[in-house]
Amino acid sequence: MSESETTEGGRRRVARSARSWGGYAWFMSFGTILPLPVFLCGYLAQLTFIGEPLAQRAYRFGIFLSTLGQRPPGADKLELRLEGGDEEAEEKKKPFAERIRAYAPPGWVERRDRPFSRRARAFWFIFAGWWLGALWTGLAWSVLLLPYPFPDLIQKLLADLPSVMTLASPTALPAR
Repeated sequence: MSESETTEGGRRRVARSARSWGGYAWFMSFGTILPLPVFLCGYLAQLTFIGEPLAQRAYRFGIFLSTLGQRPPGADKLELRLEGGDEEAEEKKKPFAERIRAYAPPGWVERRDRPFSRRARAFWFIFAGWWLGALWTGLAWSVLLLPYPFPDLIQKLLADLPSVMTLASPTALPAR
């Protein structure tokens, strides 16, 4: 191997590492704060019901904005650790979104044999759904306060937002 090939490979490794750590520095600074206003704008669009497609785009943009589409340093190690665990440990420790779902409105709706009536859903939205939806949006954003971004978790939490706000069946929601 010639010296120029070694130097070129070393430069690529350094550039790849710098880009990765630069993305992580973005996440730890602006990438944590900037998605909050984007998520709140998406929530306001979600309140109108007809703005739901716009809200979904805002949520996707907010998740992208947090990491600028880059995988954070150590993502490969985390995925290997999650894949390498034994099946009994995985059954005991479900992902956060699945653990809270049983105690949240999406879980209530799924456990119920029949959908809630239109009247009950309207009362829910007026008296609890709109502010609970704001709290749910804040919960989804708070995942970004962790030292490692979990965009899949944020996406799952935001996908449940219509069910939280209106007690709609999560299976009846449009695919994202």
